[in-house]
Amino acid sequence: MVQGSRFIVASNSHVWSDTGVTADLLRSRRLFKTLSLLVAKAAGVNVPPSLLLLGRRRELIADFARKWGCPLMIRLDYRRSPRQKPLGGVPLYTLDAMCGVCEYLFKRECLPLFHPNLDRFRDIYSVGVSLRSDGYEAEIEVVGRGFDAGDLRLGKAVPHERIAADLSDGSLSRRGTISDTDYRRERASRIERVRRLKAYIDFANRSAMLATDLNAFNPTHSFADSNAGIPHKYQRIPNTILRKLIEIVQTIRLSVIHGLPASKDFVASLSYLPGKDWILWDIYGDWYRR
Repeated sequence: MVQGSRFIVASNSHVWSDTGVTADLLRSRRLFKTLSLLVAKAAGVNVPPSLLLLGRRRELIADFARKWGCPLMIRLDYRRSPRQKPLGGVPLYTLDAMCGVCEYLFKRECLPLFHPNLDRFRDIYSVGVSLRSDGYEAEIEVVGRGFDAGDLRLGKAVPHERIAADLSDGSLSRRGTISDTDYRRERASRIERVRRLKAYIDFANRSAMLATDLNAFNPTHSFADSNAGIPHKYQRIPNTILRKLIEIVQTIRLSVIHGLPASKDFVASLSYLPGKDWILWDIYGDWYRR
């Protein structure tokens, strides 16, 4: 591994790093999630350091873990939509668990995508941003502290805030916030989901496998433990943080989506993390099933 590399793609016989990773390399393999990160990174958008494995490379996983620390977050990319998509976004704590999960994914024609573990339970805000290739309006759905971008992508949360923005000038045309009653209901649902997520994380690390359905896991962590960090009331996203987000979305609309496969609609997922600012998880279009 090239020392200091932040973006790595590796096959059984070759390693591409940073500027050696080209859009054509990923586009030709139809690895569009990783492509969205690469194109966004080139445009100056903050993305997580990434290691995408096209083949078995235990030593590269070990190098990546030494550089960024354990645990590593495991996600996945794929050339064709799997019949049942494994649930990623979980931390893996040992090299054996990381390599075992890689084998699990390879057998299902999925490719392991590693990042440093940016703890999903510590997200301050997470957003799903809907864009159109033929216009400049963005629809932004927000969830607050203790929720994560996956809640929006998978339809597991009602947005806490909805914002419409005109990207031609950055102005807001609409902004609404969840009622206190609805938020309390969403908070209770999220706490139960966190308990299942923590049981799933335990399973993934013990078994070196992933799963396709979170409902298969009975909550094992205490309510108080899972309740930590989820406020009792939603705090509207501050204007300074929102302004930074709008600027990023403008960059995505003007400089990123044209580098992705053609699509009428795009959705970008981002989180605002302590000490990390906004970070992009991926951008997907009509061609990508969640």
